[in-house]
Amino acid sequence: MKITVKHLFIVIIIAFLAIPSEAWSQKKAEMIKTRWAEKSMEVNGLLSDWKDSLDLYNEDTKLFYSISNDHENIYFAIKNSSKENLTKILARGISFTVNFENSKKVAPTVTFPILDRTPGKKQVETEQPEAKEIQRRIISKIKEIKVEGFKELVDGGISLYNTYGINAAMAFDEKNDMIQEIAIPLRLLGIESGSTELITYRIRINGFQGSASIQQRDRNDYEDMYGGAYGDRFNRRSGRNYDGMYGAMPRRNYPNTNTTNSTEFFIKSELAAKQK
Repeated sequence: MKITVKHLFIVIIIAFLAIPSEAWSQKKAEMIKTRWAEKSMEVNGLLSDWKDSLDLYNEDTKLFYSISNDHENIYFAIKNSSKENLTKILARGISFTVNFENSKKVAPTVTFPILDRTPGKKQVETEQPEAKEIQRRIISKIKEIKVEGFKELVDGGISLYNTYGINAAMAFDEKNDMIQEIAIPLRLLGIESGSTELITYRIRINGFQGSASIQQRDRNDYEDMYGGAYGDRFNRRSGRNYDGMYGAMPRRNYPNTNTTNSTEFFIKSELAAKQK
């Protein structure tokens, strides 16, 4: 059979699409140093176990972060002070992916926070709620953690109070910055304690995804849950100060912003070892 240029082009496209999507570990990743967790870390959305300091920063995502481990878990901590980021994080969460460098296996991923999007009873309020009350309502909507690619787990949502050892928590500090902590057992990641193999991490802030109509539907749903209570209605009187903040989405006729786009970065490190 004669192979035409058209046939060759189709073969190339099919071959390209067949490349595993999880080959992301081939992308450039910054080398960092993982901390050793001197004591069992409490995952509560506070930074007390991190000495109130996250010493790493990524310019693309505007996130401060740090990673540590002990013999049982890998711990992530991040701090976000970007209002634009907060809208995306509350809508679709942050995905943490862990894999050995250059591995072609499907990489385990944890996405958090996952907010309950079930419409509730709309609140009739005559005054703009205080920031702490808005934050309390947001945190009360977090019911589960999303997992993908774990050999021992079914892809999908698991309870915050699961028995697998995956823990996650979110809180806001005194500056209204969002703090997030996650702990993932090494055994679920297929990593042996004391391993010196290089590990690659992807940290991704998920934007609104899918077709334009799906994105608009999700924006509308998100606005109905949060914007109506303490975003859109009060923004008309306060110069839109709360647009994109504490979960309040821009009104539906508002131009699209970077909330649609996902942002991510890659880092790599060996597990930290306990000092003798």
